[in-house]
Order: sequence, then C-alpha cells, then structure tokens
Amino acid sequence: MKRGTRAAILVAAVGGAAALSVPVLAVLDSSATVRFGNPTAGSFIPGEVENGSFNAQDNMIPRTSVISQDGEVTFDIAGFHQPMIYEPGTRPEDIDVPAFPPDPTIDESEGLVEAGPPLGTEGEWTTDEGTFSAPGKYLVLCNFTPHFAFAKMYGWIDVK
Repeated sequence: MKRGTRAAILVAAVGGAAALSVPVLAVLDSSATVRFGNPTAGSFIPGEVENGSFNAQDNMIPRTSVISQDGEVTFDIAGFHQPMIYEPGTRPEDIDVPAFPPDPTIDESEGLVEAGPPLGTEGEWTTDEGTFSAPGKYLVLCNFTPHFAFAKMYGWIDVK
C-alpha cells in the first residue's frame, strides 16, 4: 500500500458489542487517466454497430476519478471535445449554457481552473501542475455545447 490518506474502517462485533474505528492506510493515486470521448461505442449509421448513440460516444470514462491533492490527470481526447475543469463546488447547473445553434461552445469563465486544448485536438493532454491543489470535487465538462447540454458529457475529479 502507498502511504497517504488515512481512512477509517468500521469493525462491528457480533452480539451488540460496540463498534471499533481503526485507522488504515488507503491507496490513493497521485494521477489518473480519463478517456474523453468514446469513438469505439459504435456508429450512427442504421444497421451498423449498435450503441452508436450520441450519449455512448460523447462521454467521460470513468465519470469520476479520485486522486491525491496536487495530483494530475491525463485526458485521452478522442473526437470533437475540449475538457474544461472548474473549481470544487461547481455543479453542472451552475454553468450557463448558450443556445445551440448559434453558439458551439460553453466558454463559462466563472470558476474555471483550466481549459484543455482547442476543440477537435485529439490525443493526450495532461493538466498543469497545481490544477488540483485544493481538495474537493472538480467539475470537468466538454466545452462543445451539444455534448454538455444534451449528451451530459461531464464528470468529476475528486481530490482527497
């Protein structure tokens, strides 16, 4: 096990005895990899591979990643996406969504911690040092309006 955050496990004795809280070392990674877009989900063409729906292709896998404070996240971006990372406490409903069309991007600056490479830039992108310096749940969303607003392409980086 890695040294890191202390967690408590609850050990309950049989027969109504009092519970005992025991500190243990929890495994907590300093980094995570998130798949941002899922082009292998299938096709939109009828009769082709099933599950090529908007929601299947335009998502974040895993939806929540847990890392240690001051850790980093590498996004494997596949498709027409742009990760946007917002400060802890920001909720999806806090994001002002423009009308689509005409506005193709969210571009919400309030609470923005870091923006990924421009829309359509595929490949790996790793967050800057210090992005996850404070504990909390960081909202990550796709800046392409239809992906966030309709496909619900967002998730969380939980920093412990």
